[in-house]
This record gives sequence, C-alpha cells and structure tokens, in this order.
Amino acid sequence: MAIDHSRADVCGCTRPTGCVHRNEGLYLVAIGRIGADHDDRVRTGEVSEVLDVAPASVTEMFERLAAAGLLRYEKRDGVTLTDRGREIALELETRQCAVRAFFRRRTGLDMSLETGYRIGYVLPDEAIERLRVLAGGTSNACSATPANGVERCPFAGTEC
Repeated sequence: MAIDHSRADVCGCTRPTGCVHRNEGLYLVAIGRIGADHDDRVRTGEVSEVLDVAPASVTEMFERLAAAGLLRYEKRDGVTLTDRGREIALELETRQCAVRAFFRRRTGLDMSLETGYRIGYVLPDEAIERLRVLAGGTSNACSATPANGVERCPFAGTEC
C-alpha cells in the first residue's frame, strides 16, 4: 500500500525550512536531482549512493517524507516527489545555488553542493536575495537542475 498523506499542504508553512528539517530537505533535493535525470521513480539505492548514507536510513526518511505529504512512496518501487515536495526541493536548490554562485564569484571558492545547501538552508530569505544580487543575478535567478543533470546557474554562465 502506498503512503501518500498531505500534511504539507495543510501545515501552513510559507518557506521550505518551515516545512522540513535540514536533513529532510537534503533528501528532497537529492530525489529531485536524481529524478531530473529520468522520469522513473527514484530508488533507495540511488539516494543512498548520492548522499552516502545507509539504505535503511533512506527508507526511514522516505517513510517520514511520505507521511508529511512530500513524496509518494511504495516499498520496492521507489519514490516520486509530490507537487509540494518538488516545490520545496526547488526552493532549497535555488537557495544553494545563490550561496555557491556568490562565493564562487566573490571569493573564488568552489564550495561543495552540501556546504552550499547547509548555508542556504539557515540564511534568512533577505540574505539569499542579497547574495543573488551580489553574485550578479536577479531575484529567483537560479534555476533547477535541467534534465541532462548538469547544474547551471544563470550567474554569468557559471556552474553551481
């Protein structure tokens, strides 16, 4: 039986960090990235490999995120993001992109995806907006990873 609740649709949160904890968001971003490469369900092993965590931890997180209404999960069939889960994953990825683009452009530091994610998660919205501007972008300038899996940031054609 599939787990597919909709708590996230009624929680009233207006920003991703209000709906998901940092590690939950990291899983959503990973699922979104993996799923962008193909239209199939994302499997436990794929997420386990990308995040370098045990498959049992991935299964536990899948169940938790499904109970929150952020993905559809069927054991042995994998997961797909719900519309709300995809929205949160894209916003968190956009925040990560803004942080990484700023640091790359202003300091020359090529920050890891995980570090960019963790910084982007804790910064207030105003700070993310300011980083976007300082990195040469505009509001909502970062885009999601395209289907070919190459992450591109619109800030002067740099990769995020």
